[in-house]
Formats: sequence, structure tokens, C-alpha cells
Amino acid sequence: MHITFCAVASAFLLFVGGSASAADQSFTKVAQAAPTPSAPSADSAPAQKLVGIAAWNQLVGNSITRKENGETLVEYYAADGTAKSMTGNEISTGTWALVGEAVCFKYTDSDETECYKVEVTGNFVTYTDRNGTGNRYEILKGNPKGL
Repeated sequence: MHITFCAVASAFLLFVGGSASAADQSFTKVAQAAPTPSAPSADSAPAQKLVGIAAWNQLVGNSITRKENGETLVEYYAADGTAKSMTGNEISTGTWALVGEAVCFKYTDSDETECYKVEVTGNFVTYTDRNGTGNRYEILKGNPKGL
């Protein structure tokens, strides 16, 4: 078990590629999310607050959206660890990985790996960065933009 964890942790360090900050390196546990076929329903019981892996499981297989700088951002998270982001008509592809209770993203058009705490309440997710700044997005069922 220890050898397997070390191998997974080493693979993550290769994923990060040495560009992670000291804050990113403080995450020591790697986990994998299971795909969820749909976003939470708006007509379901009062929204339950989910954090970490439980929250991320609500996003895998779904998309998020919000307006940023006057343009609509949509991101889709595939179960295979692929993340695709579309702002306006520009599409970026990257990867996601769970590290402890945080999710980390690495896009091909950026040298940086960005990690966030995840909180889902109803049809909304809040990503909080290491500085404590949070951004709220609406969860969309599936992959409506075909990313």
C-alpha cells in the first residue's frame, strides 16, 4: 500500500512538473473522483453543502459556467482527468487531479498548476484559491457545449 501511494504521489509530482508553489506542495494525499452523471437538481431537497472529494464528485462529468470579463466561461471535467475550458470562442485543454481535499488544474496554455478548495451547494460550486479568494460558478448538467 505504501509503495502504491508513493508511486501515485510521484506521478502527481511529475504532473505538477516542478512549477507548483510551496502551498501546492503542502497537499500530500492523492485521491480519485468517481464520475457523476448529472448535476444536482434544482427541485431536490434543501441544498446540502459538500466539500473536498464529495464536492468534486458532483462536478466530474458535468460543466461549470459564469461570466468573466464580459464573456461566458464554460469548463467541462471528464472522468478521465481531462478538463476543457471555453471562454467566448477560445477553447483550452488541460488536466485535473485531486490532491487531498483540493483539485489542481494544469492547462496546456499555461506553465502554472492551480489548486483550489471545492465547495458545492445545490447547483453552485465555489473554488477557493490558496489566498482565500473564492469564485462561484453554476453547475451545468453534462457537457452542453460539447467540449
